[in-house]
Amino acid sequence: MAWFQGGKENMFIDVRTLPNETEIRSDVCIVGAGAAGITLAREFVGGSLDVCLLESGGFEFDSKTQSLYQGENVGFPYYDLELLRLRYFGGTTNHWGGSCRPLDEIDFERRDWVPHSGWPFDKSLLDPFYRRAHKVCELGPYDYEPDAWETETDHHLPLKTDRVKTTMGLQSPPTRFGRVYREEIRAAENLRTYLYANVVDIETRPSSQKVSRLRVATLEGHRFWVSARIFILATGAIENARLLLSSNKTQKEGLGNEHDLVGRYFMEHLSVPGALLLPSDPSLRTGLYSAKQVKGVTGEGFLTLTAETLRREELLNVRALLRTASPQELTRNVSGWTVSAERILKEGRAGNLSSAFIKDLWNVITDIDEVAIYSYRKLVRPAHGVLSLYYHIENAPNSESRVSLTSEVDQLGMQRVRLAWRFGDLERRTLTRTNEIIGEELGRVGIGRIMEIQNDAGSGWPVGLRGAWHQMGTTRMDSDFKRGVVNGDCRVHGISNLYLAGSSVFPSSGYTEPTLTIVALSLRLAYHVKEVMK
Repeated sequence: MAWFQGGKENMFIDVRTLPNETEIRSDVCIVGAGAAGITLAREFVGGSLDVCLLESGGFEFDSKTQSLYQGENVGFPYYDLELLRLRYFGGTTNHWGGSCRPLDEIDFERRDWVPHSGWPFDKSLLDPFYRRAHKVCELGPYDYEPDAWETETDHHLPLKTDRVKTTMGLQSPPTRFGRVYREEIRAAENLRTYLYANVVDIETRPSSQKVSRLRVATLEGHRFWVSARIFILATGAIENARLLLSSNKTQKEGLGNEHDLVGRYFMEHLSVPGALLLPSDPSLRTGLYSAKQVKGVTGEGFLTLTAETLRREELLNVRALLRTASPQELTRNVSGWTVSAERILKEGRAGNLSSAFIKDLWNVITDIDEVAIYSYRKLVRPAHGVLSLYYHIENAPNSESRVSLTSEVDQLGMQRVRLAWRFGDLERRTLTRTNEIIGEELGRVGIGRIMEIQNDAGSGWPVGLRGAWHQMGTTRMDSDFKRGVVNGDCRVHGISNLYLAGSSVFPSSGYTEPTLTIVALSLRLAYHVKEVMK
């Protein structure tokens, strides 16, 4: 068997050009060149450790490579798994939107009303790495205070409450990691990147306590090995679980899966239209709540419930984005009230209801929705000032929300995945109660009134509920090996040299996009690995 360590001229290597059964040797092997993998690789540039980075694709989208993501959905209706992520250098940062915000402090806490919640550390441990992640994601200063984003014309809503507050998110350009950092990675003398390299098995010692090497394959039939002292999987929430479950030669249930945790606790943010906001003043200024630039950085405000409110009400974390309501939203949601009101009049005139009852009920309906009904009847000129409250809701950890393997295999002989996305009563109550609380507080200061969006009769949720394209969980982090796949340092329990990077290790999801946290955790993991290997 030939072994290979490339010279400076071969920093990007097409593995299809290597002799079959080549063995690649390095100190650290990183699998996956997305946000996590590239962040990790950059942290080793110029150091004493020899690093190899394995990427399934090349530098451009390729449909054959992308098809390796194919799988089936059996839970709540979800996206085609082949469309969720991108399988080439740069990963899903090749098309991400760029929205960023750290998780909140409460997201790290073990909350009694959220089963299986809690990280092995609090937010303060991650804060220094969040600050560094800002630079990686080209975000500018680490400042999320709304006051820093106000201008003479754009202010946060004047809420006089300890229940609801304005919170800020920032916008990356967005950073395309595969383009922005390609030259730095190419020029690094201690880093080699292998393209079109698909890991199909993780080989361990007979005791399963240490990884010895990875079996790697190409779609063209080449097979080779990668040996290293440390291995880091950074292939995303679904693929990290798939690799562990598939590597079952020494442990039939899969690596790290002694307690049947690998693949479980899959999380997604619920993205759902929740309500219409009918402002008392149609000229209400909400510029702070749409994307705007201040000193070259783009930020956007939204409404959230305070940590105290979440604890008191026992709700999941949630945010409300303010958007101009579309004519379709007005038609779909206001028409129900209009039809109800007209039916009352019709039945009343037919003598089916008492005149006093009709008068009282009509007054209630028109008092609540006078503006909405007027807007609906004037849809030929969309109602000026009507806003939509669009929610991102935390997905509670749920062991039945999971990734598992099917009997079908892909072109490389690996079993494809089956995804069952689940959520339930806690998410539903969070939506309902958040609507009520925000409506009460906006009404208290005279900003306007909330009209809840009607639920679909089949699902019991508002029409338009979907995932936010944020896959998390499946190899969750916990100090207790009976409750987590990895420990607080992201090392797989029971395996001395196998680490996992990315959102698969998240024990809980919060409401915010995962990329900034992925980068921060990757920076922390790189620091830990360098300390371990001193």
